[in-house]
Amino acid sequence: MDWSDIANLALAIFLVLVGIGLFYLFFRLGGLFRQLDTSVEEITDETVPILTRVQTTVDEVNQQLGHVDEIMTSAVNATKSAEQAATSVSKAVTAPARALSGVTASASEALRSFKGRRASEKPSEKPSEKPAEGTPFKHESPY
Repeated sequence: MDWSDIANLALAIFLVLVGIGLFYLFFRLGGLFRQLDTSVEEITDETVPILTRVQTTVDEVNQQLGHVDEIMTSAVNATKSAEQAATSVSKAVTAPARALSGVTASASEALRSFKGRRASEKPSEKPSEKPAEGTPFKHESPY
């Protein structure tokens, strides 16, 4: 037995040990993949019903939001109608009020003008007070 035979024997033992190690590694890896497959199946079995319930809930919320949208549209339309009614009433009330205000102002001015003319045509009831000569004229302010 020479050194090459010993090296070949050592190499053979090493390769057998590596093969046993790889077999053990792959055996353990197979067990890990079985556990992973089981876990994925359990998660899938649990999450599919949850996702179905979530989808149902989202659909119901969307349906209710559709109802809320209809309510809001109805409220907006009612508000617009009320605004139009208020505008119509305001116009219906303000137009005659303006006309009445104009008539009242005209009548007041006519009455004031009439009184002014009558007062100017009437002789003055106060005797005119003339100051004596040499005395200064006394002026009274209306204020």
